[in-house]
Order: sequence, then C-alpha cells, then structure tokens
Amino acid sequence: MDGLLGQAVLNLSYTSEKHEMAFVPYRWRVFQRSSSKSTYIACDVMKVQYCRNGIIRRWLSYSLSVDIVKNKVIISKIEQKDNTRIDWTETDIDVPDVVVETAIEALRESTLCSTGIKPSVLCQIKNKTTLLGYIERPFDVNIVFLKKFLREFVTRDGEDIFDEIFTREEKNNYKIICDLLEIKPPKSLRKAYAFNPYAIVWYMIFQQWGIKDINYLHKFFYLDIGIANMYLHRFYYDRKEKRVTRDVALMHWLALEFYCKWLLEQKGEKRMLKWLYVTSKEESMTQLKWDILFSFSDHHKKLSEEVIQRLLKDGLTDYVHDAISTEVTALAENWEETKIKYNKIEQTYACKINGYEFKLLLNTKMLSKLGAAFNNCVATYRDRILRHESVIIYVMNKEEYLACIELQKGCHIVQASGKYNSRLNREVNNVCYYWAKYHHLEIDVDDILPMSPEELSDFDDVTVEPIPYIKAVDEMNLEELINLETGKIYKGYYLRLEQLLSNSKKYPLSAPYWMEFTDEISRLTYLLPEGERIFSAASNGNNEAMIALGRMYFRGRVIQQDYEKSLEWLNKAGKAGALKAFKMAGTVMECMNRELSDRDRAILLGLSELRHRVAVGGLG
Repeated sequence: MDGLLGQAVLNLSYTSEKHEMAFVPYRWRVFQRSSSKSTYIACDVMKVQYCRNGIIRRWLSYSLSVDIVKNKVIISKIEQKDNTRIDWTETDIDVPDVVVETAIEALRESTLCSTGIKPSVLCQIKNKTTLLGYIERPFDVNIVFLKKFLREFVTRDGEDIFDEIFTREEKNNYKIICDLLEIKPPKSLRKAYAFNPYAIVWYMIFQQWGIKDINYLHKFFYLDIGIANMYLHRFYYDRKEKRVTRDVALMHWLALEFYCKWLLEQKGEKRMLKWLYVTSKEESMTQLKWDILFSFSDHHKKLSEEVIQRLLKDGLTDYVHDAISTEVTALAENWEETKIKYNKIEQTYACKINGYEFKLLLNTKMLSKLGAAFNNCVATYRDRILRHESVIIYVMNKEEYLACIELQKGCHIVQASGKYNSRLNREVNNVCYYWAKYHHLEIDVDDILPMSPEELSDFDDVTVEPIPYIKAVDEMNLEELINLETGKIYKGYYLRLEQLLSNSKKYPLSAPYWMEFTDEISRLTYLLPEGERIFSAASNGNNEAMIALGRMYFRGRVIQQDYEKSLEWLNKAGKAGALKAFKMAGTVMECMNRELSDRDRAILLGLSELRHRVAVGGLG
C-alpha cells in the first residue's frame, strides 16, 4: 500500500453567531509510503477570528505522525486564545469518519507488519478518540474510552497505573473490567462491548437502578453518545459508594436518576425504559424538561396529587412545567427568607449599562416575585441557589423585567430568556451580550447571540456603572454592623451582632456600686454601648433581639452571666412566636441542672445553633 491513501476536502462555512474564534478544517490527507513506515494524518485548517473589524482568517496546517513499528508519535502544536500551545488533537477539531477509518486501516497494516497480527477494530464510534485509542491500544481500542469511567481503579496514591492494569498487548480487557467492577454480566454485554465501550456504563447504571429484565436493555448497549443529553464519557464509577456518578452536571444526573426511579415504581421497567431510550436516542431533553426534573426532585413532597398525576400521565410537557412552577412559586411565599451571598467576582455582575440594570437576587424571598414577573420556574431554583450551583441575574429597565439569566460554575451562562421563557429581543440581547463579554462570561447556549461589528460599535462609549453590593449580615464585621443605617437592618442582624460582640471581649464589665439605673436596658447600655441596638430592640419585643440577649446572658462574655435572665428573655421570644427560642431555653436548663465548663456550654450552644441553621435551609 503506497502513497496517498485518502484525501477529504470539506467545504465548511464559519458562522460568527456561534463562535468568536474557531479552527475550521477544510482538507484532510492520510499518507503512508509503506506499512513498515510512518502513517501521516495532515489537516489544513482555517483559523477564523471574529472581531470588531470583521472576520480575520489564517491558513494553517497540522499533522499527526505515527510509527507503529518504532512506537513513535509526533503531534503538531496549536496555539490557543491565551497564547498557550497544546497538541492539536486536544482541541475541538473533529476528525471525519472517513479519515479515521482510512488512518486506522493503514495503522492496522503497520501493526500486522510489526507483530504479525492485524487487530480487528469493531468499535462503532469513529472519531478522534478512536484514532488515538488505536495508537495507544491497538488490540482493544475500546478500553481507552473507559479511562474516565474506571479512573478510581487506575489510580494508586495519586499515580496513574492504567498501563499497569491494561497493558498495550492485552487482548481481553473485558474480563479485567468485569473483575474490577465485580460483575457477572450476560454474554450479550461482551458482544455489545466489542462495538460500543459505553455498553459497560449502561449496564452499571441499570444495575444501580435494579433493572431485572435484560431483554429491555440490549438496545441501550448500542447507544454511544449520551443518556438524556448527558455524555456517557463523563460518567465514572465511585468505588466507595459503588455507584455510577459524574463530576460535570451532577445535579442533572441526580434529578434524572430520581425521576427514572420514580417512573420505575409507578409504571414499571418497560415503560420507563421506553421513555429513556427515545429521550437518549433523539437527544430530546430541553431546558424546560430539565427544569421539570429539577423542580420535581426538589419539591415532590410538597406538590399536589393533581400535579403529580398530570406528570405521570403527560410526562415532561409545557403544561406540567407551568403547573409545577405555579405551585412552587406559591410555596415560595411561605419560605423563610434567606440572604443569598456572592463572592467578589459575582458581586461585580450587578451593574448598569445604557439604562439597563443587571441585578443579583438579594434573598430567597425575591424568587416568588421574580417567578411571577417572568412567569417562569425560577422559584424552583431556591435549593440550587443556596447550594451555590446557580446564580440568577435579572435585567430591568424603568421598572420593567426584561431578562432572567442563569449562570453555573461561576461564569457560564446556561440560559437566558424573557417573560414566558421567550427569546430576548435584539436590543435586550445586545446589552446582555455586551454585559457577558465585559465580565468575561462564557455563553454556553444560543439564548444570547453575538453582535455584528456595527452593533458592537454602538457600545464604544458605554460606561458600565457598578451597583453597590449589599452584604449579608454574616459577611459584615463588627464595625460595619454597628454603623449600619437603622433602615437597612434586616433578619439575622441582632444574632450576628451578638456573636461578634461576644467574640470581641473576654470579660464582662461591672457598673460602679454607687450608680443606679432606671431599668435593666439602661444598665446594659451603660455597660456595653455597642450592644444598645440589641437591648433596645429586645425591650420593644423584637424576637430575634430577645434571643440574642438571652444568648448574651448565657455566654456571659460581654455581660455578667445570668441563666435566669437568659431563660427569661428566651421564653419571652418563644411565647412571641419564635419556637427555636424554647429549644435554646432547654439548653440553658440543661446547663443549670449540671456543672459544665465554659467549653461544654459553648459546644451545647453551638449545636443548638447548628440544628437551627440546617433546618432553615443551609449552613451558608
């Protein structure tokens, strides 16, 4: 086999709506002088960069040289946007099927020349990984696809031992995989593995879900892209938990798994797997459907039976989405308000651009208002927001709500829409695009489209005006709390002030013996002026302030310790409706009934506070 083995010319057009910079391959060549010589895979690329002055094109060429006989590989480097250089095979440049097949056939001939064996390559996946996989493991390309899935088996003390477990010459990696996973699968899985390495992943997922009838599973073994739009190559097996999971989009996986197990209970294996197969094969999961799964997994215990039955009957439809959103939005009215905290980078996202205001959610109470304003399901995101898995930005102009934007992983825009989940109009789209680029955010969806050079020029003289961030009380120091304007005091203020005051001084002061006070509050204010707001609010019946004062008496750090006074104020707060105060009073009673050290008292109070914080929605 001599000379040029194959050439593919691809007429690909670049669309600036989707990328700012791309490497577009337009011609491929596969060359091998003889089976004992190197095989060359060359790619001619057009580098396309979209900028204000238009489109800049550069013509480049990259290659991959493989000598099977000498076990030698040479790969061209490619320059990234940040000027770093990596192997071009590590980029998003796709290698066409015909190039992969031609190159592998040439490499098989070289393997025959080198070892006397011409390996079969039955893998149905024809992409760059297959080509690189053959170079790495010519006798079992498929094992390369499972490196991530088996990552906890091929690492020892932080060192990669993949080559030790799956040697280059090994021809029966399937048995090794089964031994590692401690499974005895049906014979049909071995056959499926020869064509699709991810058949192993499917089998382990179904084992995890308790699927019994193997006849329903065969067709899944030949799906090689994803499960409900989640790429199979991103799953891995957790040895400790003995379950399949993933790092990327974990909440998507947990929501899908919850829904599938629920369908399994309600409809049985056949009907659940029918839905999952169609959804996975057609890659038909939309953002709306994901929102339904998230809402259902987070709030299923609070949803009405009518909505649950509608979900069971209709599936992931627009009507079910709206029904769940309406119920969760109504529930949000009764949720306890929790301040949402943001890191320093996220705080900068709040700003004004051309009269448009990009705002951060201040607290969870705002979710119901935002859900009603946009008529969307943002109220269902409460738990995700508190877990810092999502950041919600909303855009306003002259009191009108115009856009609702969700960020994940800190800087990735995963959805952006107007009212009723509609697309953004061009003007709003453009200001959102400018905002995203100003803050160096990644736009992972086409909900926000790039501007043309002419549109971009309209923003040349735009000034971005920051909107001051309102700190949560537990982000403030003592001085900030003491100097906070009275009108800006909100929930959590008095407890945080008490905590910082108690930690600021070790010994309580005593008033001169000759000084007289009209009441307890005036005495406390004299002894500790910084606590005046707590004392005054407590005397006026503020529940939180009464609890804070009760804690101060209990701790005895900045005012004289007095269990009786502590009980008095905690019971007052409890009778006024703060039931958690009664629990703290129980802790005080326990201390009164037995001798405890300061350390033991601190631990008891800390546990009491921790239980409360977990109960109201997280540790912050």
